[in-house]
Amino acid sequence: MASDRFAVGVDFGGTKIAAGVVNIETGQLVGTARKKTRTQQEQDDITRRLISAIDEALQEAGMEPKHIAGIGVGAPGQVNREKGVLLFGPNLAVSDIPITDPISSYYGVPCRLGNDVEVATLGEQYFGAGRGCSNFVCVFIGTGIGSGIIHEGKQHLGASATAGEIGHIVLVPNGKQCGCGAFGCLEAYASRTAITKAIVAGLNRGQDSLIREKVDLAKGTLRSKAIANAIAAGDDLVTSIVTSAAQSMGAGLATIINFYNPTRIILGGGVIEAVEMYFNIAETEARRQALRIPGRRVEIVRAELGDYAGIVGAALLVRARELASTP
Repeated sequence: MASDRFAVGVDFGGTKIAAGVVNIETGQLVGTARKKTRTQQEQDDITRRLISAIDEALQEAGMEPKHIAGIGVGAPGQVNREKGVLLFGPNLAVSDIPITDPISSYYGVPCRLGNDVEVATLGEQYFGAGRGCSNFVCVFIGTGIGSGIIHEGKQHLGASATAGEIGHIVLVPNGKQCGCGAFGCLEAYASRTAITKAIVAGLNRGQDSLIREKVDLAKGTLRSKAIANAIAAGDDLVTSIVTSAAQSMGAGLATIINFYNPTRIILGGGVIEAVEMYFNIAETEARRQALRIPGRRVEIVRAELGDYAGIVGAALLVRARELASTP
């Protein structure tokens, strides 16, 4: 078994840790595992849960660490790629957490770190909806909102390597407080976290909703699938809130279209995967608000790799130097 053909990718998200063994030449997954992400985590707990997910993925694939070329991790928030440190995860309430050194030491293979949306964009570029397109933006809507930028076939990270933070453009000056600490961010209006907060507020006001049984009112958590089911059942509260969130997302997409003028925008993440209405409204609103010519010409499509984009892209970090030299 050629070790240079396989790598482990880890999608370390706001609500879950998903790991997979990936054939990095074809993008095929041969073993996966999933764990829930805990809030208010300490370093030891994060390391243990990441290793546990990696172990399960290797076991399902029937592989040992010697069978893989390395491990890639996509983490939510700002990262130091060179040192392998998660600098700040606004939806995890953690900062300055070493990621790569503990994992590399444990398995005896190289480990690389990237931002979660950055690596999901990498997955879509090589094995998903970004194939054959040299200028596109991937936007992922889940616990938070982030995006990755491909410019002339290469990933654009920006001067401080934080380009693509579309979730933190100011949509409403002095508006709702975001998890990043600022006010009025797109993420505070259009993410699943924002949708859930609005639903919980409605329920606490006594509004009727079929979704009441699905919400953990104490934790304020809600799955995207439960939101989709409520809409399908004709739930007025949930439908109204999701409509407003999707319109806000459309305004954010219009900003991307007007500023960057990409050939394609790829929408992914749990909300897009589960809630068809959100995608349709966001696309319509983006084209309505964008400048006429770029708004008509831009392609707005769904991500093809679905929930596995982050895993596949993280595994591709092992090939980062090779891919960087390929236009």
